Amino acid sequence: MNSTNQRIVSIDFLRGLTIASMIFVNNPGSWGAWDSVNSKWINHLFLPFSHSHWNGCTIADLIFPFFIFIVGTSIAFAMGSKKQNFKNHNHLIVKVIKRGLVIFLLGVLKDAFPYFHLVNGEYELWSPLDWRIPGVLQRIGLVFIIGGIIFIKSSPKVLWLTFISILLGYWGLLYIEIPGAYELDLTVPNKNFGAWLDTKVFTKNHLWPNSREDGWDPESFFGTIPAVASAIMGMLAGTYIKSEKTVLEKVSGLFFAGCISTFFALGWNILFPINKTLWTSTYVLYTGGIAAMCTAFCIWLMDYKENHKIAKPFIIYGLNPLTAYLMSELVSSLIHNIQVGEASISRHISYFILRWFTETPFNEIFANHPDLISAKWASHIYAFLWMIPYYLILRWMYNRKIFFKV
Repeated sequence: MNSTNQRIVSIDFLRGLTIASMIFVNNPGSWGAWDSVNSKWINHLFLPFSHSHWNGCTIADLIFPFFIFIVGTSIAFAMGSKKQNFKNHNHLIVKVIKRGLVIFLLGVLKDAFPYFHLVNGEYELWSPLDWRIPGVLQRIGLVFIIGGIIFIKSSPKVLWLTFISILLGYWGLLYIEIPGAYELDLTVPNKNFGAWLDTKVFTKNHLWPNSREDGWDPESFFGTIPAVASAIMGMLAGTYIKSEKTVLEKVSGLFFAGCISTFFALGWNILFPINKTLWTSTYVLYTGGIAAMCTAFCIWLMDYKENHKIAKPFIIYGLNPLTAYLMSELVSSLIHNIQVGEASISRHISYFILRWFTETPFNEIFANHPDLISAKWASHIYAFLWMIPYYLILRWMYNRKIFFKV
């Protein structure tokens, strides 16, 4: 196998690991329960696999920026040589815009699925007037369009300048305060320029259902700006990987750059906290640095040491990432909204697993409860089992060389 193919295998592995992790993190048996007596949310997940409450970064918080980083790396792989011919630019830009818009539309349709909701035991149709517009795939689509155009039209030097400008510019923009509209407070999600802009562009009716009343969305339109910087980090890494340097030089270079980025983020964190919901500039540097180090490790493991056995299960996910993600999200939405008896299908499955440990239901397991650890194990067992049928389907597709791309 030549070096170019090996490098692509490394990226496919990391992409697949990211998608598999996303499915695992997004589908626990129980996110938690509200303790009404103490007015406190009790988490039913182990901390590394639970998103940070606000500032900070857990393993779960690494997954989305890792995927954005890989999107950037893939752009560099796919377009690096093609953009050298200036006559190709318009053609490449049209392809980037079309692909990004398809991804965006799929995200809107995915978030609205199954187009009805289970509310207090009753089925209610979900009108397009209430569909969520921002979302995970929507952000990926926008990042692909903006990042792709920037890459096509930029030299490595311009990419660096754009990257630095986004980090510093977003830092300033996030501290904008509009008198009479909101009082700036970056300790909550809805009192900043990004949340205000989302409510003006989309209105509250088209934001994440769980936060509409407060007027914010975790995949904010404004937060797409620093997400582009995360993709640019991937582009710079991809360009470096495609260079003529030796494998060990690439490994050491990526690892060193990742270390510098991570340590710089930790220092800047004192002034500008690492925060996923706001996608702060420090979050870009911190997660991008770790992504660069993980990429270096994958290249060392698979290209230099030629240890490919661990790679194949994740490559199966990585070669059909959109299919894997959509299958997981659509089926999850469906079984959460189909009621059998007095509970949804997903609730029946999660309680069945919980009963392996205890007869106490999830909604009664609070802090200091003897079964809290059991609830966490049951939640993660549910998430792990959730991954198996998708792996089997994707493996069948892989064996028959069926790969869906947009």
